[in-house]
This record gives sequence, C-alpha cells and structure tokens, in this order.
Amino acid sequence: MSTTITTEGNLTHDPDVRFTKLTGQAVCNLTLAVSSRRKNMDGDYVDTPPVFYNATCWGALAEHAAESLRKGDRVLIHGTTYDEDWTDREGNTRIKHVLQVQAIGASLRYATTRITRASKTDEQAERVQLPEPAQLA
Repeated sequence: MSTTITTEGNLTHDPDVRFTKLTGQAVCNLTLAVSSRRKNMDGDYVDTPPVFYNATCWGALAEHAAESLRKGDRVLIHGTTYDEDWTDREGNTRIKHVLQVQAIGASLRYATTRITRASKTDEQAERVQLPEPAQLA
C-alpha cells in the first residue's frame, strides 16, 4: 500500500544518477532527512528526531535533479511512499521508508533559485533561460 505525501527536508548525499541497461532511462537516488522544530512545554524549540527517506525519481526528472541538487540542499518532494522491510544478518526486522518521486523542487524558505527551462528538443544540450520577473510586466 502506498500513500501520497509532500514533504520538506535536507539531502544527506549528492544525487546518484544511473541509467538502466535495457532502456537507458535515467534513475536518480536521493536520501532525504525530514524533521521539524516544535515548542516544548517550557516554550523552548526542540528538533524532532529525523526520519530518513530513500527517494527515487526517473527520466528527465532524474537527470534534472542530479544536475541541480547537492548534499545539504533543502528540497520539497511530492510522491508516493511505501515501506520496505527485510531481515538483517542478526535476524532483526529492518524497515526502510521509500519515496517514489513525482515532483521535486528547491525550498525557498532558506535559499533563492533561478529557473532554467529545459528545451523539449534536446534537454541536456540546450537550455532556455526564463526572463526575470520584472521583464514579464
């Protein structure tokens, strides 16, 4: 069973992009640390323990993520989540939270960004720069 979620967190590693042998389709693996800050009963802010998600995106999204994102970047991810469980060598049951990414973007809470639209004819070779907001008026 899967659940659709949107979450914000920090990348713990640089994106890892690979290509499938059969079709050559790009697949990008990301690890995301998600935690929040809340006030405790004394009125002090405390961080909640982080939840780590392994995220996977495919195709053009995978290539764009690998080209644009780096370790430590704060991102918003939208996709479906599910858990994978297995038994380790000691016989303990382990659980991994997995996100199948449908959309990813930079969080503008702590950073700024400039959008570069990928051209439809050749996504890697040619980039089209969007105009500045003041030029749109």
